Amino acid sequence: MTTLDTPHDLDHAERDGDRLAAIEARLDALLAHAERRDAELEPLRDLAAEIGVISGPAMESVTSHVATWDDRGYLTFARSGARVVDRIVTSFDERDVEALGDNVVLMLETLRDLTQPQILQLLRQTADSVGHLEPAPAGEPPSTFALLRQLRDPEVRRGLARMLELLRSVGAEPT
Repeated sequence: MTTLDTPHDLDHAERDGDRLAAIEARLDALLAHAERRDAELEPLRDLAAEIGVISGPAMESVTSHVATWDDRGYLTFARSGARVVDRIVTSFDERDVEALGDNVVLMLETLRDLTQPQILQLLRQTADSVGHLEPAPAGEPPSTFALLRQLRDPEVRRGLARMLELLRSVGAEPT
């Protein structure tokens, strides 16, 4: 007699066979599921491959542009600009910003007026003149007659005429 000849042994072998069949069925289902998932992921793998092909040149382009900006000083300027903005933000409160908003049009109009060629030329001449002025001599200020003698110089008269016109304009009632 063999070991499977008893009814008990046959029953046991049959249960093992059933279990083995159930495991095989489960493995087949899992394998089918894995194949479906693999098929679903195929477009993502294709996309990843395309991104890999594109990202290399794109990264080179970005790196090249950033290096150019750094060479030209844009990044240093941006860092310094950020520090300036930080100082502005920490130095002014909400009321200051509201006042700025209320007056920004007037400020821009004034800035536009200041950038007119004749105004810029006058400012440049004034800055140059102030830069070349010698310190006033110590002691007594010039006498009235010494000042009157300077009026013989045509440049002094032109400058005085401009200053008087400026004072007249500043003293006029606003329109």
